[in-house]
Amino acid sequence: MKVSSKNILIIALAIILSISCYFLLKALYLINVDFPYSQEILAALIGTLITIFITAILLNKQTEVELLKEENLKILELKVSIYNELFKYLEEIFLKQDLNKKDIIKLKLINQKLSMVASHDVLRVFGKFIDEFNEASLDKKILEHDVDDILNIVSELSNSIRYDLLEGKRIEKQSEKAAILKQILRNTEMLEKNKI
Repeated sequence: MKVSSKNILIIALAIILSISCYFLLKALYLINVDFPYSQEILAALIGTLITIFITAILLNKQTEVELLKEENLKILELKVSIYNELFKYLEEIFLKQDLNKKDIIKLKLINQKLSMVASHDVLRVFGKFIDEFNEASLDKKILEHDVDDILNIVSELSNSIRYDLLEGKRIEKQSEKAAILKQILRNTEMLEKNKI
């Protein structure tokens, strides 16, 4: 748990307040020795104050947790939307096959969006994709054999994206990661063999 200066200040004030209240209420309790009902009312008041204090602390912590949860959800939604945009863009490019300046600009913008939220591994594999894409698009066309080469890297990219989206949800062993990547590459290879 991360302790901020605000939390330290609140804890210090709570300790000072607790000690002060203890001595004040002890003095009031001892003053009311002659009136037993007054002591019971004072004991109920002390219990109420302690309950209010503990509830306030718990609600404050619950609010922090909920805000963090909401923030993580928004980041995940942003990641998913950017990754979807990337794959829709790749689909457009592979289907139309001709490239122009606007296509490159759009890819540059997607790169900037990825830099905001993607993990280091996704950015590294995307860099490999850009290298292959640049080489394949020298003639301003993405031909069938170019698509096959690029899709191998896209398979690796989709695997990296998968782990980026699942980060913290489920920890997979290194052997599982390797097996999943192998399966993705095999699926891509089998689709490349299709001669429609």
